[in-house]
Amino acid sequence: MGDTKNTNKKLLIAIFTALFLIGFIYSVYSQATSAQNNAVSSLESNSIIQEIINSSINGYSTAGQSLASFLSINVIPSYIWTIITFLITTLFFVAIYTFLFEIFIQRVKITESETMKKAKILFIFTLSVFSAIAIGYAIPFLLNLYGLILLILVLIALFFFGRAVISYGRSFHYATKSFEEELKRKVKKGELSKEKANQIEKGLETVDKIYTEADNAFKSAEKKFQDILFKLIIEYEEFINRLISDYENYLSKNGNNWQKNQREELENFINNLKREKDQYTTQLKNELNSSNPNIQTIRSYLKNVPVRVAQLIKKQDDKSRKPLYDDDIKKQLRNILDNAYYDTLSKLKSEIETTIKEYQTAGTKLKELLGLERSLNDIESKVRQLLNIYGDKKGEINILHQLKELKEEDIKRMRASISIKVPFLENLKELLEKPL
Repeated sequence: MGDTKNTNKKLLIAIFTALFLIGFIYSVYSQATSAQNNAVSSLESNSIIQEIINSSINGYSTAGQSLASFLSINVIPSYIWTIITFLITTLFFVAIYTFLFEIFIQRVKITESETMKKAKILFIFTLSVFSAIAIGYAIPFLLNLYGLILLILVLIALFFFGRAVISYGRSFHYATKSFEEELKRKVKKGELSKEKANQIEKGLETVDKIYTEADNAFKSAEKKFQDILFKLIIEYEEFINRLISDYENYLSKNGNNWQKNQREELENFINNLKREKDQYTTQLKNELNSSNPNIQTIRSYLKNVPVRVAQLIKKQDDKSRKPLYDDDIKKQLRNILDNAYYDTLSKLKSEIETTIKEYQTAGTKLKELLGLERSLNDIESKVRQLLNIYGDKKGEINILHQLKELKEEDIKRMRASISIKVPFLENLKELLEKPL
């Protein structure tokens, strides 16, 4: 609890320092800009944001000129130095905020999702840009005595804020590690029987074990799912190439005995397929790479070429209105289609079956974990009783709540994904059974 008290003190110091800085900046700004009130009043049509940005640009222009003079470089235009100093300041804040965020996340043991990572990057970038603009706005004040004092206070505030964030993460992490020691201490003092302590530990271990098994199965299935989508594009392209090659070979061996319109019809089909195969592959690739692939759209793409083959086989002679091809040619054209399909796209069926089983394993474990929700609540109640806490919340209880919330969130996410992807894979497997 000592770490928590120290953390609270640091947070209070950071908060009050920030409030003091706000008041100090306001007073300095009001004094420093009193001589410019007439000029500012002439710009009443401009917005506050425009004034802040313009003042920030002027500040970075001053800083850029100072940097150019210090480095004795006069060949670079002044506006370039303005941009350079702004970018350097922005990157400086990006480094600071990234460092603080990463330490906090590691200490607290937060599992980041892709959405959370993107949101964190956007937040850090936005915060860094606004911080850089604020510094540029304050640069004219930093060049005098007031500015020096302000800079020192800002550094102090950042120091205490960073220490508070890191200490909070450390105390949170320490509390999770000390939970077992707390149980042992209670057992030694006779405040908790060994049997009850073992029961609490066993309950938590059971929840963690089941959750880990579900998470591992789910991650493995997710990887296989992405591999299937990638291979489906490759096999589809291979299927079309194989179909073109086999039809060309069949035509070269048997086409001399055919009628002219029979040869021309198959030649036109092959040429159209060659011309359009890139378009077909791109359409399928775009759909599979979308955030929510539609199985009906994928079905139309996969069945497009087989349906066209079926139309070719059933085609009639324009003059006689009789079938263009006899039964033997029809059978050969269909066999070529089937063999090309089975040797390429149908190969993915076994991988799809394995992936479905892993998703189902993860789903079974998640159901088992949800069945233990009441047990988890019982464990929490026993811990409250153990630590003599009912109204107030100690770090250990917060850990249990955080553990429960994180797992419930992950369970919802995984179950939602499984409910979508298992039917998708089952339909995809059915599509790959046969071409028509």
